[in-house]
Amino acid sequence: MRCVIERVGVSVTRNVMHRRTVMFTRSILVSMLMALPLPASALSPFDRMVLEELSCARSPKPTGILRALVKAKKINPADNIGYDSMSCWKIDGGISVAGLTFQSVCAFEEDDAIRSFNKDLYYRGPGTSPGQRISFGASVSGDVLSDWYIQVFGPSKISSAISEGMDTTLQEPSEVSCTSWMQ
Repeated sequence: MRCVIERVGVSVTRNVMHRRTVMFTRSILVSMLMALPLPASALSPFDRMVLEELSCARSPKPTGILRALVKAKKINPADNIGYDSMSCWKIDGGISVAGLTFQSVCAFEEDDAIRSFNKDLYYRGPGTSPGQRISFGASVSGDVLSDWYIQVFGPSKISSAISEGMDTTLQEPSEVSCTSWMQ
């Protein structure tokens, strides 16, 4: 009888130890998962909109982004500092998108109808169109912006997407763009 009780006791002890081990392992796994980078679902709707346009999977549509920046009081349409048909603004306080801060935005809309409904955002000067476009200026180096771009989008369009210094629209240290000719 004692042998049977001892065996039952050992089995019970083993089951308790097994449950504790499983619970400990689960808590470690949960801790490890929480330490991973945030999934795309953690991005704000604005971040998603910006990243969709900068992915350059199609010709950019900048109006939604500009309207969101106006609504958030990050840009004022009257403060347009653009030139040669490009509309550009310094972003009040900057905006952070997927971990990188941008200080300026420039855009051009090719569609006459969209431009006519958004005269506060777009204008069309004489000469050749700059093409459908959105770009964001950053105060980081081109290398830092390139690293961010590769992490977010991969390397396929990086040579067209990243500009530095005097090659940027507003002479920011660096700029990321999507234009209709990048398709």
